[in-house]
Parts: sequence; structure tokens; C-alpha cells
Amino acid sequence: MNIVIVGGGEIGGLIASALQQDHNVTVLDIDSLQRSHFDNMDVRFVLGSGTDPADLRLADAHKAEAFVACTANDDINVLSCLAAKGLGSKRTLAFVTRQRYLEAFANVGGMQSVGLFIDRILWPQKILAGHIVDIVRVPRALESTSFAGSKIRLVEYKLEADDPFLGETLEVLELPKSILVVGIIRNDEFFIPSGKTMMEEGDKAVFMGTVDSIRVLQGIFSPRQRNLNVAIVGGGNVGFMVAEELQDDRGTHTTIIEQDEKRCEKLSQHLKKTLILQGDGTDLELLEQERIEDADVLVAVTDDDSKNLLVSLLAKQLNIPKIITRVGRAKNRRLFERVGIESSLTPRSAAVQEVLNWLRVDNVDHLASIEDRAEVMEVTYPEGCCLGKIRDLGTPPQSLIGAILRKSQVIIPRGDTEIKPGDHLFIVTTPDNVGAVHEWLEQKRQTLPS
Repeated sequence: MNIVIVGGGEIGGLIASALQQDHNVTVLDIDSLQRSHFDNMDVRFVLGSGTDPADLRLADAHKAEAFVACTANDDINVLSCLAAKGLGSKRTLAFVTRQRYLEAFANVGGMQSVGLFIDRILWPQKILAGHIVDIVRVPRALESTSFAGSKIRLVEYKLEADDPFLGETLEVLELPKSILVVGIIRNDEFFIPSGKTMMEEGDKAVFMGTVDSIRVLQGIFSPRQRNLNVAIVGGGNVGFMVAEELQDDRGTHTTIIEQDEKRCEKLSQHLKKTLILQGDGTDLELLEQERIEDADVLVAVTDDDSKNLLVSLLAKQLNIPKIITRVGRAKNRRLFERVGIESSLTPRSAAVQEVLNWLRVDNVDHLASIEDRAEVMEVTYPEGCCLGKIRDLGTPPQSLIGAILRKSQVIIPRGDTEIKPGDHLFIVTTPDNVGAVHEWLEQKRQTLPS
């Protein structure tokens, strides 16, 4: 596939890196300094502007089967996609940071009425806000996300000394029905557990199961039901969207701390059930004065990684049980983890997964990343293959089928569960093993009768 990417920054680099092996990738950027970032990739770099038709032709946008504009400027991304579409690009995707573009290019949006089309508008901040809300709503969880139209759920907990499930191997452990332990992070390393694995204090355990069974698990880890106090530092787009989602939750009290006075006024107009405080979220005196230490969850979502880190460290000093932090640059995430900030999220990693799924380059849906150490993939078992039990399928090492969606039925499998053609398999694996999962699936296709 011929793919053109406008924007050689971090997002463009991540997308190019993921696609370079199997596709013809061209990166177009106006900054010559970005060229060096692609020296070790099998990627063509073109110096030029995504809004200049001549530069777009030089980058072969007119031959592109997919065109992605991911600069830091919404207007450039939108104009680039419109120009590329006019030149002949088959599919276009624009990254944006404002809702008005999302609405303008919707299926019933104003732009389509005048013949202007962009196939996909991607708003990473909105994806991040939804992810944060999922985690906030599950007490103690470091990660929480759902798949298959919310029929399957994944949660991650850090195990404490008085938690259940410690001291016994998984093969004899009595978990709630329809739940599997699909991964464990121990000493900064992720591994797929076996029946002989015993969970230990300090482990981060990743569970997958049906929605009802995960709800039972949540009750085991956090049996007390009470009001939830959420403090959000940063009233930008992400902070606003998180508060907007939470303010109507029964029993949830939400506070936003924002430094800019005009932004506070705007937030007050739209968030009638949220307390808006003007101030600096790194001001310990302010945090203590407003009794932020009473919060169950603190969410740090300013647009400055260093400020988010400082806010999170202050929250740890105040003994706030759960801290969720936005990390703008993916490479900073490990720094946050090393100082004990365990729910650190980056909008860019999720956005790259969205692009790969939109392209459908490998017949696999990349659904979620687990702390950048593992990922959840959805694959369809090929039609026509023989029936087989999971233990006999020869799935790659360091991979686990955590759930099966068969038509509308969710199955949490065991070794003797039979796989049927057409089943949607939700596979947990490590990043370096994704290729092996692809090869395994291709082998199954090749066994189809001619």
C-alpha cells in the first residue's frame, strides 16, 4: 500500500515505524531537521508543505491509497487532506484538536454539503478523555477498557498484601466465573501467565472477562460503595471532557483546578455541576486549603508534562489513592512510572492504534495497549478451518486468547474450548510477538481447502 504521512513529528514517526516494513511510506514535512528521524527507517522523506499541491505531487499524494495528516496544526491537517483528496488520494485522515472540525466533517456535517470530504477525523484528546473516564469509574484499577461493544472488559490492578488471589497457582485459584488472568507485570516486565503461575504482592495483574464477571471482580477488590471525589488539574479540552462525562454520574463530585481566569469562566458556563477553582495545581498550599487530599482520584491533564509530573508527585504526598496523568510525549511515560505514577496515559499511542485499525493493513484490530508492554488484538479465525481446541491450535508463545466473541455470545476460554471459523479472538501478546500472531493466522488461512 502507498501511504503518505504529512508531519514528521512524534505521531508521524510512530505511524511510519509501524507501517514501514510492509508498505511504501512517504513522510512530507516542511522542517528539514525532521529528516534525521527517518534515517534508520525504510521511509522516503520529502521536504515540503502539505498544503502545497506541488509538494503533495512530489510526495506522490495523487497515487496514495491512504493519506494521513498529523502535524500539530489543525488547519494544515484539514487543508492537506482536502488537497490530497482533490489530487486523487483514495482515503484521507486528519488529526484535529478542536470539536468544530469533528462536527464539520461528520457524515451529515456542513462540509459534505458543499462537496468537501475527509474520510476520517481523529481527535486524540477525545479518545484520551474517554479512557480516563473508564479508569476513574473503577476503584483501584490502573487500567480499564472494554471491547466488542462493551461485552468484554479488561481491568488491571496492583495487588496489595491483603488482596485475594495471592499464594495459590492460577490452575487452582478460584476466580469469579468467566474471568482470566491474561497478563502480569512484575519488576517492570510483562509476561503471559501459565497455570503454574502464582500472583505476588506488588504484581500488576491484568484480568479479562465478561462485563458481569468483571463487575463481581471489582466488588472483591473494592467492596465498599461510597461517593467518589474526583479532582482534575487542567481545564483544557481533556479536563473539560472528563468532567462533562463524570458530572452526571450519581455519587460523583468533580472539581477542576485551572489557572487561566477566562478559561475558568467558560468552564463554569458549561459545567454547572462541577466545582471550578482558579489556581495553580502545583501550589501545595492551594491543594491543602481546598482539601484536595480528600479526593479518591486526581487527574493531571495540563498540556505540560513537567507540570503533570509535579502535580502527580504532590498528589502522592497527599496520599490520594489513585492518580491518572496525561503524558504528552510517549518517551516520558517510563519516567512517570519510575517515580511511582502508574496510570500514565498518552493520547498519541492510542491515536496510532486508531490509524492502523483505520488502514486495516494486517486484518487485525489493535484494540489496546497495556502500559506499552503488551497489546490486545482482535482477529477473526478463518472460515473453512477445521474445528480445534485452544490447546491444540499451536498459538505463538507469549500470547493468550483471552476471550472469544461468537456471533453475540462472549466465551472466556479454557484449554479445551473449541475454536470455530468466524470466531472473533481477543488475543493478548507482547509487541515483539505481534508478527508471530500474524504468521500464525496466515498459516491457518493457508490450511483452507482449495
